[in-house]
Amino acid sequence: MSQPNAATGFWAQATADPGRTVLIAPDGEEWTAGRLHAEANRLVHGLRAAGLERGDAFAVVLPNGPEFFTAHLAASQAGFYLVPVNHHFVGPEIAWIVADSGAKVLLAHERFADAVAPAADEAGLPADHRYAVGTIPGFRAYGDLLEG
Repeated sequence: MSQPNAATGFWAQATADPGRTVLIAPDGEEWTAGRLHAEANRLVHGLRAAGLERGDAFAVVLPNGPEFFTAHLAASQAGFYLVPVNHHFVGPEIAWIVADSGAKVLLAHERFADAVAPAADEAGLPADHRYAVGTIPGFRAYGDLLEG
């Protein structure tokens, strides 16, 4: 049974215990609740600076890892729709999902550059709304998005 005044939900728990390890990345790096909370907030601000408003969608082609989880938390915090795209899809499939979802931003990992770069073009996504974890020609750096 939970205590009547116990904090529930990620945001409340991260505020109550920011030093608690909540995520271990595939490379073994440990993320605390405070760090994950701060990163999600930075992503929300960056997506808003890119023009997203409550109810807008952004697409991600990311492996399981901190960036994907951060995107999920940012979407739930800000009222955005997260459109996760299977990284096994080919360019035209990715393009269709991005275009059909109305995603205003695409965030992708460099491992999937061969498929996402032409997909972003085919979907008609503006160059300044494409962000890469790593390097993808024609995409801005993920860090730029976090700078807002």
